[in-house]
Amino acid sequence: MRHGQRSPVDTYPNDPNINSTMAPYGWGQLTNKGRLNVYDQGLYLRNRYDKFLGRDYNPDKFWLQSSSVDRTKMTAMILSSALWKPNEKQTFKPGMEWQPVVLYYWPRSEDHLLIIWNACPKLTMERMKVENDTKVKKVNNENQKLYQFLSKHSGWPMKSPGDVANLYATLRAEEEMGISIPHWVQPYYPEKLKSIATFSYSMNCYNELLRRLAGGPFVKKLVNKMMDKASGILKPKDRKMFAYIAHDNTLVNVLSALNIWDGKDPDYNCMLIIELHEDNGKWNVQLFEKNSPDYKTRPLIIPGCETICPLDEFVKLTTSVIPINYDKECNIDDPNYIVPPSPPA
Repeated sequence: MRHGQRSPVDTYPNDPNINSTMAPYGWGQLTNKGRLNVYDQGLYLRNRYDKFLGRDYNPDKFWLQSSSVDRTKMTAMILSSALWKPNEKQTFKPGMEWQPVVLYYWPRSEDHLLIIWNACPKLTMERMKVENDTKVKKVNNENQKLYQFLSKHSGWPMKSPGDVANLYATLRAEEEMGISIPHWVQPYYPEKLKSIATFSYSMNCYNELLRRLAGGPFVKKLVNKMMDKASGILKPKDRKMFAYIAHDNTLVNVLSALNIWDGKDPDYNCMLIIELHEDNGKWNVQLFEKNSPDYKTRPLIIPGCETICPLDEFVKLTTSVIPINYDKECNIDDPNYIVPPSPPA
C-alpha cells in the first residue's frame, strides 16, 4: 500500500513557500486528510477480513512492515489502529480504542524490499542507462521547451521526466494543503506535468532486468510465503496477513514485475491486495487493486492466467522476475562505481 496524502517532501528554489514549516505537519508528513483516508483503508481491511483474522491481535498473526520514511511508518500505525481495535481482553485503558502493533522497517541503505536503491548498485547503474534510451530521449526532445520554461521559473534544472515528476509532486502537495499554484505553471498543471511524471515511473521498471531487480525481491518473498503456507511449513504457523506500506514507485515496481501495471500512477493509499485461497486442497491466488478516483476493489489478472490463478501457475508465471541470488545480481564489476544519489521517496 502507498502511504497517505502528504505535505511536500521538498521544493524548488523559486518557491515562495520555500521557508515555510508546512505547519502543522512538517515537510513530507501525512496531512489530516491523509491520516483519515489511511484509517478508512484500515476499516476496509477489517470489514473484508474480519472473520478470517479474528479480533485478537497477535504479532504471530499479523506482520506489518514499512519503509524507513516517516510517512510510511505513520501510515502503518494508523492503518493498524483501525484494523486492530482492541477487544475487551486487550483493552488496557477504558475508552481508548487503540493498542500497540509491532512495526518492522529497515534503514534505506539496507532495504532490499520496499525502497531499493543504495542496496543494489546494479539497479542504479541500469536505471541510469535508461536516461539514454531512444524513447526517453524522444520524450525529452519533445518537451525541451517546457523543460527550459520550468527551469527558468522554478529554479530547478529540468532535464528528465524524473525532474518534472519531482516538481509535479511538490505542486500537487502544496495545492492539496490549500497553497496557491504559481500562475506561470497553471497552463501545464496538472495534466501535462502529470503525464510526464507518470512516464517517469516506467523508467524505473523499463526492462526485464530492472523489473527483476526493483520488483523481483518482493515477488520472491510473496511466492516463498505462499508456497510455505501451501506446504504447511509457514512460520509462524498462525500468520494470516502481511501488510507492507511503501511508496508509489514500490507499487509500480511490483505491479510491473507481475506484468499487471496499467500505466497509471498509484495514488495515495493505493492498495494491492494479494490473497491466497485454499479450495478442497487446491491453492489459488487472487489479486485486487484499490486506486483513485473511486477506490473500488477491482480484480487484476496476470497475463497467462485467470482471475482465480492456481498457485503453481502463478509461480511459473513469475519465475523470470525472481532473483536467484540477489546480492550477486546486484554486484557490479567496477570497483570505482559510486551509487548516485537516491531519488526522493
